[in-house]
Amino acid sequence: MVALSLKISIGNVVKTMQFEPSTMVYDACRIIRERIPEAPAGPPSDFGLFLSDDDPKKGIWLEAGKALDYYMLRNGDTMEYRKKQRPLKIRMLDGTVKTIMVDDSKTVTDMLMTICARIGKGP
Repeated sequence: MVALSLKISIGNVVKTMQFEPSTMVYDACRIIRERIPEAPAGPPSDFGLFLSDDDPKKGIWLEAGKALDYYMLRNGDTMEYRKKQRPLKIRMLDGTVKTIMVDDSKTVTDMLMTICARIGKGP
């Protein structure tokens, strides 16, 4: 099988890496952490691969349990290795602001479930 050559972006650093198309996304993230010293430290579950688009409002997070070939990636595609967790500020009806960590790789529905559970308003 022919190796897939992908550009991996971590902050301002872009490295080209070779992967087998059958490599699982989780394993690709592990390889990136091992081979690129600029990869941020932290729990592996907090990081993932994001396939960005020319339009900054578009792009997809690759699911850890799927193989790279599932996403029909081509040689030279650029992927971002970045943190999935980010703080989200929510203004409550009484004017207070709560900050909740959300997982950007989840769907909006899943995010809303997390938000509601954390602010004490279950579905």
